Amino acid sequence: MEEVKSQLSAGIEIKNGSNAEKDEELFQKPEIDFDCFFKFIDSSIQGLKEYSLIASALELGVFEALDTPLSARNLAEKLGCDPLLMPYFCEALHNIGFLDRFEEGMDKEEEKTQVVKTDPVAGQEKGKSETGSENTDKEINNGGAVYLVSELSATYLLESSPFSQQHYLAERVRNVERWARLPQILKQGPEIVEKGPFFGEVVHCMAENARCGLLQETVKVVTENVDFTNVKRLLDIGGGHGLYAVAFSKLNEDLQAFVFDLPPVTAETRYFIEKHGASRVDTIQGDFFKDEIGSNYDLIFSSFNPGGKVPSLIPKLSEALNPGGIFVTRQMPDEKMKSNPLLSLDWNLWTFEGVKKGRSGYSFENSVPFNEYIELLGNYGLEVFRALDMTDGSRIVFARKIT
Repeated sequence: MEEVKSQLSAGIEIKNGSNAEKDEELFQKPEIDFDCFFKFIDSSIQGLKEYSLIASALELGVFEALDTPLSARNLAEKLGCDPLLMPYFCEALHNIGFLDRFEEGMDKEEEKTQVVKTDPVAGQEKGKSETGSENTDKEINNGGAVYLVSELSATYLLESSPFSQQHYLAERVRNVERWARLPQILKQGPEIVEKGPFFGEVVHCMAENARCGLLQETVKVVTENVDFTNVKRLLDIGGGHGLYAVAFSKLNEDLQAFVFDLPPVTAETRYFIEKHGASRVDTIQGDFFKDEIGSNYDLIFSSFNPGGKVPSLIPKLSEALNPGGIFVTRQMPDEKMKSNPLLSLDWNLWTFEGVKKGRSGYSFENSVPFNEYIELLGNYGLEVFRALDMTDGSRIVFARKIT
């Protein structure tokens, strides 16, 4: 622009005065650095592309098909896909760590040295496999590459794996589809979701998540702070899949555990109880806001319970505990929710008929901040004796009934 200005000031002949202004505009740069804008947009779209790779592979059955090695061409034939696109698709999955690749005809020792186990994060940075090849097109089209599920996808994406996250991925897909309708939802308000179908799927999703470390960590923390030899009756309130009650029942052969939840949920709870052979775990159907939850419990456990920040439930919980009984509750601290407007928006894009949610994630209209909820426990004879932060960012609180 300065050059144009200097040329203009030097007396360069301009036939049309308006052209000078256009020339000046052409050489102008935005005052705000463009680099951060394009990096953000490109990074966001890169994430969308990688998500689409994984979701599409799951929908097409790629991981199940590659439980045994196949070339991209044979995979395309098996799944009824385009043979020209499939090699690129497989290579892209390989680059983010979800497929291993080796050359067809290698012996076992060669295979061990050549199979590439790409770090998903590093793969995004490098854009190529650890073989160091610079010519991706040549590798993709050489016809000798054979693909196989990686340890990552075999662990989390094969249906036969005990840690399979297929229900979780299906829930994520539904969530992405909802975000794709964001303009419509912003105009019309939150989508109304039916409880039955919702809970039928989300219970399995939460069970899959819990199996990958959250369950084990939680049981360890609880057993370090509670003497389970004294726990004979346990209530997992709003317990969903019931895996916590199942795990706790294994700690004491005299313990009888109960999972309290809505009827559509307890139907799924029975599946997990039977799957793990937990004969001393039973279910109680009901709405804990309206119905009785039982009595004479030595321990009441609440994990991410929708009523876990509702003060009106505290008297009911206290009355259901024996003197000296323990109330264990885990929730996400509100300060972490409020600092994440995307999470709060995500939470409020949908609701149930007649239910009003709170402004921050995982809260309802009648909820209070978790710290305030914990302070209220003392008003009903529940004395807090331990509060610990978990690795997932949640907080677990222990309170003993003293009256």
